[in-house]
Amino acid sequence: MKMEKYGERYLVTKKLALILLVFALAVCVGVGLVVYYLGVEGSPEGAEPEPAAEPESEPEPSKHSESPATKAKVTDVRLPRHLVPVNYKLELVPFIIPDNFSIRGYAEIEMECTESAFNITLHAADLEIENDTVTVMEKEGDEVDIFNYDYDLDREFFIVNLNAGLVTGKTYVIKIHYTAYLKDNLKGFYRSVYKDRTTGEEEFIAVTQFQPTDARRAFPCFDEPGIKATYQVSLGRRPDMSSMSNMPIASAGVPMEGTSEYVWDKYRQSVKMSTYLVAFVVSKFKFVETTRENNVRFRIWSEPNSLDQTSYANEIGPKMLEFFEGYFNVKFPLPKQDMIAIPDFGAGAMENWGLITYRETALLYKEGVSSASNKQRIAIVVSHELAHQWFGNLVTPSWWTDLWLNEGFASYVEYLGVEAIQPDLKLLEQFVITDLQNVFKIDALESSHPISIPVKHPDEINEIFDRISYSKGASIIRMMDKFLTTDTFRQGLTNYLTDLQFAAAEQDDLWHHLTVQGHKDKHLPLDMDIKTIMDTWTLQMGFPVVTVTRNYQANTASVTQERFLIGKSKKNVNDSKVYSWWIPLTFAAIGDNFENTYSENWMKEGEQVKEISGMPATNTAVVFNVQQTGYYRVNYDKENWGLLAQQLLKDHTAIHVINRAQIMDDALNLAKSGLLDYETALSVTGYLSKEVEYIPWASALSGLSYINKMLKRTAAYGDFKRYMLKLIDPIYTKLGFNAQPEDTHLDIKLRKKAISWACSMGNKDCLNKAKENFGDWMGMVEPDSESANPVDVNLKYQTYCNAIADGGQEEWDFAWQRYQNSHVASEKATILSALACTKEVWLLNRYLNMSLTPESGVRRQDGSKVLGNVAQNTVGRYLTFDFVQQEWERVAEIYGKSSFSFSGVMKNMMADRNTEYEIQNLKEFSCAHSSLLGSATRAVKQAIEKGEANVKWMEKNYQIIWTWMKTQNIKLY
Repeated sequence: MKMEKYGERYLVTKKLALILLVFALAVCVGVGLVVYYLGVEGSPEGAEPEPAAEPESEPEPSKHSESPATKAKVTDVRLPRHLVPVNYKLELVPFIIPDNFSIRGYAEIEMECTESAFNITLHAADLEIENDTVTVMEKEGDEVDIFNYDYDLDREFFIVNLNAGLVTGKTYVIKIHYTAYLKDNLKGFYRSVYKDRTTGEEEFIAVTQFQPTDARRAFPCFDEPGIKATYQVSLGRRPDMSSMSNMPIASAGVPMEGTSEYVWDKYRQSVKMSTYLVAFVVSKFKFVETTRENNVRFRIWSEPNSLDQTSYANEIGPKMLEFFEGYFNVKFPLPKQDMIAIPDFGAGAMENWGLITYRETALLYKEGVSSASNKQRIAIVVSHELAHQWFGNLVTPSWWTDLWLNEGFASYVEYLGVEAIQPDLKLLEQFVITDLQNVFKIDALESSHPISIPVKHPDEINEIFDRISYSKGASIIRMMDKFLTTDTFRQGLTNYLTDLQFAAAEQDDLWHHLTVQGHKDKHLPLDMDIKTIMDTWTLQMGFPVVTVTRNYQANTASVTQERFLIGKSKKNVNDSKVYSWWIPLTFAAIGDNFENTYSENWMKEGEQVKEISGMPATNTAVVFNVQQTGYYRVNYDKENWGLLAQQLLKDHTAIHVINRAQIMDDALNLAKSGLLDYETALSVTGYLSKEVEYIPWASALSGLSYINKMLKRTAAYGDFKRYMLKLIDPIYTKLGFNAQPEDTHLDIKLRKKAISWACSMGNKDCLNKAKENFGDWMGMVEPDSESANPVDVNLKYQTYCNAIADGGQEEWDFAWQRYQNSHVASEKATILSALACTKEVWLLNRYLNMSLTPESGVRRQDGSKVLGNVAQNTVGRYLTFDFVQQEWERVAEIYGKSSFSFSGVMKNMMADRNTEYEIQNLKEFSCAHSSLLGSATRAVKQAIEKGEANVKWMEKNYQIIWTWMKTQNIKLY
């Protein structure tokens, strides 16, 4: 027998595996225990197309419930603090072999003892630890006698109890052999699969996704973000494959003694980092490489047949890395940066230090096939993940409570990275509609949560990978950038990153560095500090509406603040908490400078009324919150609203484009919440027939889409459609259905909006063109040829969706065949979403079943998107709700382990309900399945709260809006 020794164990060759399998399993049962716990995965980044011939958005690129007696989740899940890891030596051999997807592992952890104790407690989950191989010894000293082993399944702890106590100040080493498994569950060290177009054979790869709590599924470890160590990694692989980890390879293809079937890749020792940032990949992928002046080797990897789609990422990635080196004024600490497109990946991307993993749609771009929105998404995600290399990787939150320090900062500075490298995308202008106004929708709910929130159980950790952490985090950081000034803000960040590099931090550490710099630069008054200001934005949920009441004779204004809510439930009418914030106030009169975003005026926490001088003349409108840099809404007295509406009709360009978007969003949402009458709110939309800019249109249509959803099944819908066509037809006519040579990036995005709404509202020209273009494609001899598709690359979703909605099985089957034959990830994603637009009930039912069926053609990572897309289809919403209830056990098993996919399914399935009967159904569903909702618990609660607010909205506003619409439509004729 030939066996390869590694660590202090032996690796058997494939020829011996079958002989030893039964025996090995028996031994494992006798000496080990499977540590298993259902966890939840990563975070989504980037929106996917909505699936219906609806105008709301556009493509960017068990039957029985668990027993009520189910044991409550543990919350004391933190590791004891008597040991601190110094270095991990990891040797892993993933067997990427059907019927034997397993990992042979060896971990050797060097630890310093900071407090005397009689145990070593590590995280371990889904590992078969060979107890008789575990040894503990003093570094360069004697072996420590082991008493026994405990497995705490609830806390995912592996506990080694010792006969003698560990001594403070000494260094110890623990050695562990174990077996792990390459599952297809998109977390831990898992497997992904793709088809090699050259051979036609399936190829498997091994890849990791550890954030937030899944490194423990690959190796025993101290799996908390604030516990950092260095890593010496060795990966075993077949000679025809390659491997990657966080650092460059020190020795490649080192022979394994006694076998020619596997070799070792031994990596350089890593920098000090958190467990969730460790990464491994073993594959047959290929790469393109660039090295710029900073001498960082930059590679983009993909499966071999997609290598031609890596050019865009290869162009922008190295430049963005250099930009962030300059922006943070801290050199990138690693010698290389790899980015790899994974066929099966649960998140949008993951910022593993030096080895960033991506979903294919977030990294691969095919010129002439992928759209401008696909390009924008790739630029955003690449910028986001590279920003994390400093904010999150170099300095890491001590615990997940401050997750937003990771995600909020990356979600803001991603815009700066794209703006610097791809200014033609005009990304900074889009911030208010993509992040700020978007997150307002959920932060205005009573079921929102503070941005900095105590979390314990892994389910709770995964729940906060949401828009509050990402988009609200980004919004309040943008606000801070403006009220401190950018130079002060950047220098404070540099000081923070420099002082705490390779360490862990809390938000108060950042506040300290920004306060010191703000005082030094005299941009923050000495009697103010960042912690006092920002605690009001991070430690309490929600945001304020600032109400401005002008004194037109004295040219002053009284400003008040209160928490903005979409609707207040009866059970919380007596909520005693007084919400109040430190608010940076800025304003500009029509004709003034809208470029000054520095705050001369502050409304303090607890201040009841603030008087502001310097208001304009009586007949001139004033706009508060210049360029919407503050995270708050603004309401005005009725006269100022009238002046704004008049100004927009007279000359809308006198108001900054971002503030035009703000006025649209504020007015429609203030009316939605009952703080402004709908006649006034809708009056400011009347100028839109003259608007030619994307940002205000996007804000207005977002607000109007709520009315669209509420009225869609009512008698008032015909009048709503007529009014919308009055607004939409001019911009649709101006831009046309087809691309123009002079189109800017925002022109392309506006055309998509215009076509989406025009078709949905029944514009005959729009519907006919979509049908004709799709029909031309169906008539092609070789429709899968990339040059044969006659559909505008930037209007594919709008065209596909409307044609499929207007067609039947023939159109659906044609699109499905194109999906199966396409080799471009962005094209596949667009078709997958458009397939949910059909109005044929039986096709939707078939599609829903495919989402849960292995080998159906719908990848596991995409099944939740199919469910969500069908749920957003007017015809499919109730089908999806019934389907999920009927197939609850399968849905919970497949998607319940994935935080974002499961919560997304629940959110989309329950969206837009506005009758008492529907809300009761949602409550009954929530009650029946509460024990298995896991990380979707908050999404379900928010869906019910939104539904209750919708019911109240219908009771109060339905007749008023219908009457107003009918009056406006009469004026048209």
